[in-house]
Amino acid sequence: MKYVRLKISSKILLFLVFSCLCPAQNITINNKSNFPIEVRYAQKKIDIGVNQKRIINLKNEAKSLSVFYNNNKQRQISLFLNSHESLHITIKQDSVMFTGDKSALHDYVNHRLEGDLTLKISEYQKYYQNNDAKGFIRTSEMYLGDALKKAEKLNNSPSGREDIHYKEIERMAKDRWFFTVFISFGSSKIDNTEKELMLYYFEKYFKKDIATFSCNSWSDYDILRRYSLHRKLLNLNLPKYEIIEHTDEDEINQYLPAKCQEYYFRSSFDFWVHKKDMVRAEKYRKILTEKFHAAF
Repeated sequence: MKYVRLKISSKILLFLVFSCLCPAQNITINNKSNFPIEVRYAQKKIDIGVNQKRIINLKNEAKSLSVFYNNNKQRQISLFLNSHESLHITIKQDSVMFTGDKSALHDYVNHRLEGDLTLKISEYQKYYQNNDAKGFIRTSEMYLGDALKKAEKLNNSPSGREDIHYKEIERMAKDRWFFTVFISFGSSKIDNTEKELMLYYFEKYFKKDIATFSCNSWSDYDILRRYSLHRKLLNLNLPKYEIIEHTDEDEINQYLPAKCQEYYFRSSFDFWVHKKDMVRAEKYRKILTEKFHAAF
């Protein structure tokens, strides 16, 4: 009997030692909404009732978690915690509050970063309408730089802009910024101002990675499609790809990698779903699942 107790005690001790050697993020989620919620993270999920708390310990750093409300609302929360850091997330009806390590950073990235970037569209459009490409570029770069400075300061890492979390925030910020920038200009027939803008952003941000470009959003697809559409006028040498499913846009789609071609069919699927024409929508669903192995 003593031997059994000793063996159990040894296992507990080993577990505690192992836990100390394998630091974890500690995330407390407090559901203050009027609905039960489901939280998904790292291929796991937990249910949290109204006015209940759950603690998540993550051995491997998670980049985000998804909150699903019982009324079909969904909220994505980006995470930027190091090992041994803790964050308390309070889920309310229409808001999320953060306390703990890097709470100000999480509040900025999840609540205000997008506004700092996307609320500038009308300002950019004034420069475009005045054919002031240099003013457009100068102003857009200023707003991106301001947002990244805020993120770097709030992240407060000795590694500065080489910190892994800063680099992830920079990627997110640029994705949102590109959407804001490219939606602010464009015409049926490309003019000199648009040409100057497209060449500037291509040379600075897309050219070096164009061979490995992949679409993670509709805006990524829209941007690369525009470069493909105007490649001759812009004198661009874009890599070619195999056409996964032939369409009337093969001349454009041949310059889009498979993941970007997928968005062509996703946009068509979404359009017919919106129109409540499920017969046509099913045609595109079939292409997406059979040719692109897309999940729904």
